[in-house]
Amino acid sequence: MTKPATGTEWDEKRFLAEATRLGRIVDKALAAECHDTEPVPALHEGMTYALGMDPEGGDARGKRIRPVLCLLVSEALGGSVNQALPFATAIEMLHNFALVHDDIEDGDTQRRGRDSVHVRFGLAHGINIGDYMLARVFRHLHEAPEWDGPLRRSLLALLDETLEELFSGQALDIEARSRRSFTRREYTELVDRKTGSYLAAPLIGGALIAGAPQAVLSALRELGSALGPLFQIRDDLIDLTADKGRGQAGNDIREGKRSFLVACVAEKCSPAEHDRLFTLLDTPREETAPADVEEVIALYHRHGVVEEAEAYCEELRHRAEESIRPLPRELSGLLSTVTMLLARRTR
Repeated sequence: MTKPATGTEWDEKRFLAEATRLGRIVDKALAAECHDTEPVPALHEGMTYALGMDPEGGDARGKRIRPVLCLLVSEALGGSVNQALPFATAIEMLHNFALVHDDIEDGDTQRRGRDSVHVRFGLAHGINIGDYMLARVFRHLHEAPEWDGPLRRSLLALLDETLEELFSGQALDIEARSRRSFTRREYTELVDRKTGSYLAAPLIGGALIAGAPQAVLSALRELGSALGPLFQIRDDLIDLTADKGRGQAGNDIREGKRSFLVACVAEKCSPAEHDRLFTLLDTPREETAPADVEEVIALYHRHGVVEEAEAYCEELRHRAEESIRPLPRELSGLLSTVTMLLARRTR
């Protein structure tokens, strides 16, 4: 196992090198995960496909950012990769379970540049594959030999809390799509539940495993509440110009997603524009024409909400930096670099 770099300040080059090193470790653990039981046709093949561990996986493996952050936080606080790896692997399994079911609920046919799991294996198998992956998340937490009883209970409680927030946020997201109004306050609550706790969990888990004090755990939770919307709003902006591996740009508009951009423009536009906006968002995906997508994007630009979203991302970056400031130097340097990279990401 390769060793982490030491004695240097955190910057993009070091983070990417460390992410590559730890990403390989996570991939090795996931590969073992896909081959440690007697295969059941479609089920194990589907899990392997969802994780991008099949021979054609390549870029379909995703960035592995959540497990990598878990391992990096644990190392920065004096913990070990071996002790943190079961939780990091569980978090990546949880992330991919959520994507499998999210694609079904949203009707997305593409994920990371290829067919979604439910398209590749069928709807019934897609649901079952996602359920199976969730079951294996808990297996990791129950079987890890490196953890004592109190640590295991703390990590299980963290996972329970994360899942409850994730499912609550998804319910708010689904419910919002049936309404012809949506506010920034509603968006913030949705994203804080669906994305904020979801990004905080690997950070807090890594810190718990390293034996961090409560003050560090609280700061990491606060950081997650800033990084969650920062990550999601960047995602909303990226969707206007790139396809995010989901087939084409503007997919959020075709899906009828109530994004930060939708919330902002709905509060600014005229009644006629408001009615037209939600009519286009509520048009079935297969009936939404490229001109419809362009019309919504033009509305965003006409009311300056793209620039408003960029400005709010910068505000969230500053809020994240304030949360990071009291943390130990090695950890604060790491997380400051991560925040910077999330704030300027383009894919």
